[in-house]
Amino acid sequence: MNIAEVFSEAWRNITSGASRAVWFALALAIPASGLGLADIIATQSLISAANSYKESGADVITLVAAGAIDGEKCERLSELPGVAAAGALRAAPDTPLLALPGSPVPTKEITNGLPSVLGAQVRGDGGMVVSDELAKELNVGPLAVDRNQGIATAHGTAKVDGTYDYPADGRRAGFAYGLLSPVPAGGGAFDECWVRSWPPSPEMRMLIRLSLIPGAGEPNADPPVVSQLNTRKGTEFDGAARFEQRVTRFGAMAALAVGMVLGYFSVRSRRLELASAKHSGVTAATQRLQVGIEHAVVALMAWILAMPMIIYAARSAGLPDLPVMVVLGTKPVLVAAPAFIIGAIAGAATIREKQLFRYFSNR
Repeated sequence: MNIAEVFSEAWRNITSGASRAVWFALALAIPASGLGLADIIATQSLISAANSYKESGADVITLVAAGAIDGEKCERLSELPGVAAAGALRAAPDTPLLALPGSPVPTKEITNGLPSVLGAQVRGDGGMVVSDELAKELNVGPLAVDRNQGIATAHGTAKVDGTYDYPADGRRAGFAYGLLSPVPAGGGAFDECWVRSWPPSPEMRMLIRLSLIPGAGEPNADPPVVSQLNTRKGTEFDGAARFEQRVTRFGAMAALAVGMVLGYFSVRSRRLELASAKHSGVTAATQRLQVGIEHAVVALMAWILAMPMIIYAARSAGLPDLPVMVVLGTKPVLVAAPAFIIGAIAGAATIREKQLFRYFSNR
């Protein structure tokens, strides 16, 4: 039997249903894609946990040292790898507002980098940054129709540049209601330096100390304190380690086993047919080639069936790295397909012509 005849025979078996191609394609696609979907869901869960960690402010490291922080040094920490933003702040006199007579608003002076640390929505006009809670009371904010809108104070009208959200979710108290007033980073010493970095690094607790002014600080002041803005979600988040330890990382290995077993079973279920072919003169090598071709087609069909489900799941996850998620979900399918072919060829190797009568008796 030449190569053309082998392909022709394999194609007849597929189209006639003798190889049960559709059934085995489904049997292979469903568990393989299920393992891929499980890995996508597990990864999505990890990413959601990481986003929740960041949104809570747990990725912000703070250094408190009254009158001992160099604002310019603190701002320059944003140039370090992994640092998203850095800024300094200090206490300032409360601001008396005409709209709230008798209730001066707590105020902090900040450098330009601090709004980014807080995730503030700002226009960049250099005006006041208002907490959401206060902005709701005064009906002000960066999205107001009047871009020149401001806050009437006892000292005149203060321009509003943006707002920031500071929920009571475990982060340090004292900033949920108030005003932040931008000042030059080089305009004197500050009390605190805040750094937002990702992924969290223990080294940042040492590097943030570079913002200290040597020998500065108030007499008898407390020593500098390095802490985390919000510790409710833990003091660290090792996303890489969690990803490496996820249970679904064994999905490809499980798909390998499933593919091998299905391939072996698909051939053993046709042992009478294949043993008869050997009795008719088909060589073992020719038969294994034919089986390989048939099961390669089935593996391709399984891949075609599985991919739309994987792509849909990856898109539904709503994550920015869609290609990465698709590749992650596709791994079990890509492993299961060749395993299915190998299992089938291994199964064909176990079929003996001399056992034809036994196969016939047990059919």
